[in-house]
Amino acid sequence: MRSFGTIWLYPPVPTLTLFVALIFPDLSASQVCQELKSASATDAVTAVDDGEIKTASCSWAAFQLIEHLPPEKVIPILIKHLAYKRPSSNELHGPRPYAPYPAVESLYDVGLAAEPALIDFVAQHEDDNSIERRNALEALALIRNGDVVPTIKLMRERSASLTGIAAATRLDSAAQYLLKRYCSGKLQWCEKRLRESD
Repeated sequence: MRSFGTIWLYPPVPTLTLFVALIFPDLSASQVCQELKSASATDAVTAVDDGEIKTASCSWAAFQLIEHLPPEKVIPILIKHLAYKRPSSNELHGPRPYAPYPAVESLYDVGLAAEPALIDFVAQHEDDNSIERRNALEALALIRNGDVVPTIKLMRERSASLTGIAAATRLDSAAQYLLKRYCSGKLQWCEKRLRESD
């Protein structure tokens, strides 16, 4: 250590550690990703819950593990994480790397088995402007590959059975949102299909 007056020529260890962490943030994140390779789906849920996922690729890997749980377990977990946003990074991983919310992608992978629980979530979720509600509706549309007519029918049927309850209003609002967003340009065709019985 050399000193010129009161100026030291090397930084103190804590400053050096902080500098390295800022310059190479993926060093600790890569360790979590390595651990995910031998982790269980439950370990992946814990890593997401504890904020240990720091990169997009780790996020993708964690949600791929979570998808291995049985549907009765995975669907509530994914719905709980509808607002979980994939960490920003320059890497592109997964089938929809541009999708910032991996739970939506995973619910799409689960498929139609997730539809009733998502509709229940929309009916019970009180904040119509929340990211969770928006992502639940996105997942519902993706599950049917953008053909929202069957989902709207299910929502309307459920709403009719709940007449006079706030959940019915939320379902009607959600059905209207899906109709406007996904039937734009083909509204008459969608409305015709909605009037048809199955």
